[in-house]
Order: sequence, then C-alpha cells, then structure tokens
Amino acid sequence: MENKIIAVDFDGTLCKNKWPEIGEANKEMITYLKDRQANGYKLILWTCRVDDMLKNAISWSAEQGLVFDAVNENLPEIVASFGTDTRKIFANEYIDNRNAWLPSKEVADILYLCDGKQCGDSCPSAECKHTSDISHAKNFVKGDYDSYWEKRNSDEPK
Repeated sequence: MENKIIAVDFDGTLCKNKWPEIGEANKEMITYLKDRQANGYKLILWTCRVDDMLKNAISWSAEQGLVFDAVNENLPEIVASFGTDTRKIFANEYIDNRNAWLPSKEVADILYLCDGKQCGDSCPSAECKHTSDISHAKNFVKGDYDSYWEKRNSDEPK
C-alpha cells in the first residue's frame, strides 16, 4: 500500500466533546491531519455520528479544510486487498480521544495478523513481524484482551 491511512474520531478529537452539538475545533489536530493529507495520507472519518449529525460533522470538517477520503467505511483499495469489506476500519494510525497509550519502556512492537501478502514498508526491519500463527512469533507475551506484545531484548536501548 503506497499511502498511509489515518482513521480519526470526531467528538473529543477533531473538536471538543459537546455531543450532540459540535464543540470548539481542535486546531492542532486539524493542522496535523491537513499536513498528513498534503503528504499523501488518506483520511477516514471514524465516528458514531449518524444521519443529520454525521452530515453536520462532515460539513463542519470541510469548513475546517478537512475533506475525508471515506466516512465510516474502508477505502476501496482496502476492500480489494482483503477481498471483502471488513466490519473494522483498516488504518495505519487511529486517532481517538479514548485511545489507551502503552508505556514505551514496556512494549517494543505489536503482533499483527498477516493477510498473506507483502508487508511493504510497515515492518521496521528486514525480518517480517507479521504472522497469523502465534507459535511462529517468538518473544511475545500475552496481554489483556488476548493481545500479544513483543518483549524488548534486555540489550536494546530504551
């Protein structure tokens, strides 16, 4: 995949949470997203808003200079890549006011499920870290919610 994809929430992320109204713009976030889009990233609005409230959010975003490549759905190239439209929105980066940040000293990388295709530049080293077989993945620990996390080697810099 040539372009990176960012899925971004609306309430509490693009604007202050004032649901069902639209709160004050998060100018720093909007600037960040506009910069990424200018550099080839694709943007997906990923929100629980529906009907008129969704239309208002899309219009408000356009007034801020954000025009989305998709709204609450996968991009066509992702549907083609997976052979179907999955229920989960695929992105390289998810931005939401309810994100949970993991301490960087404890986690080095995550284990992704591989779709059986080339990983492109998503793997930071020559050795691919994508797998669909957890027994193939070495040095991973099981975390909360059945997630797996790669342990840091003790000799790696922190």
